[in-house]
Amino acid sequence: MKIATPGAVPDAALDGAGTPDAFVRARRQTWGLIGVVIGLSALLRFYFGPLRQDPGYHFFADTRLLGAIPRAGDVLTNIAILAVGLAGLGLWRRVHIAPEERPVYALLVAAMLATAAGSAWYHWAPSDARLVWDRLPMTLVVAALATLVLADRVHPAFARAAWWPFALLGSASVLWWAWTGRAGADDLYLYLAVRIGAGAGMVCLLLLRRGRHTHARWLVAAIVLDVLMTVCERLDYEIFAATHTLISGHGVKHLLAGALLGCVLVWLARREPARV
Repeated sequence: MKIATPGAVPDAALDGAGTPDAFVRARRQTWGLIGVVIGLSALLRFYFGPLRQDPGYHFFADTRLLGAIPRAGDVLTNIAILAVGLAGLGLWRRVHIAPEERPVYALLVAAMLATAAGSAWYHWAPSDARLVWDRLPMTLVVAALATLVLADRVHPAFARAAWWPFALLGSASVLWWAWTGRAGADDLYLYLAVRIGAGAGMVCLLLLRRGRHTHARWLVAAIVLDVLMTVCERLDYEIFAATHTLISGHGVKHLLAGALLGCVLVWLARREPARV
């Protein structure tokens, strides 16, 4: 008799996740997606030239000093992301994931904690050099989320096949931007292809494919929050003025990022195998 592990998804829900054929297909499709992203970024660079980082990106609305903390609003709002990362650690045995998804969940939690630290480090003294440590863990969060959605919407074999290639691609996109920047012609196309492509892909999967688990509304809420994050980032100065310097748009973005990641954790903690 097999004893169930707390928080684990029943074997029946794996739908052939461990079969060699399923894994080979998922691995082939994973590398195919990566090839499309790289090819698209290469075409954009070929036709339009490198996409430079806007030098004005580092000028944020909230530059207030709190004690010894510069730009305190944008630094301290990363506590929201840190809190969700710590919650992810606390939920380690309570989330409903298959054994094959454990490495993905570990990547997600570690990347959330690293994102909080990296973003705070960047906003302490904004620069291109520090922005690398802000963006790098964020791409790992995206890699983990994309893998979880693929495992839910396409096939559970993606949990084993996709997480580390996606993490490698995300890391490479940031390092490529940093390396080309040192060469004097920084190029953001690969980074943007990863971020935008992953987001668009997850939206399409949520709309067009039925999931293997319930409570998908939490993923929909996460997508909505992601859109709001983009809007708040664009309206950094406007929100700072509208709130009478209480909080900037970028600070709101950090709070929304914490809420977004919280929605993902709630989905993983509350989901159950969907009825066929």
